[in-house]
Amino acid sequence: MGKPFLTMEDLKMCFSLCCSVYGIGSLGMPGNFARAGYWYASAALFVMAAINIYSTVCISKVMLEAPKHVRTFGDLGEFVLGTWGRWLVTIPHMITCILVPIAFLVLGGTLLTTLFPASFEPETWII
Repeated sequence: MGKPFLTMEDLKMCFSLCCSVYGIGSLGMPGNFARAGYWYASAALFVMAAINIYSTVCISKVMLEAPKHVRTFGDLGEFVLGTWGRWLVTIPHMITCILVPIAFLVLGGTLLTTLFPASFEPETWII
């Protein structure tokens, strides 16, 4: 019998990815709506959702055509563009992994001083 299509590790990865994406989006959403207005922010939200869905479909189609040894984004980049492709995929991926926690700290600190005005000074979060 073959390997199962969706394992517990796959579900854990999906949960982690959703928490990361929805967490950052929900932290920045009130500020985006306040700055851009209701209609522009709503339109931007739907456009970004469409772009993300399209890119996911494209990556899925390439993964279906790739050999079985292609399992990560780096492997996918190497399959498509050779060694340069691996680097072109891995470097932005690593930058994202480094900057996501920083974005949580900055957005969280900014929103906490807005939600609780008498709790902390903005300089506390800068340090």
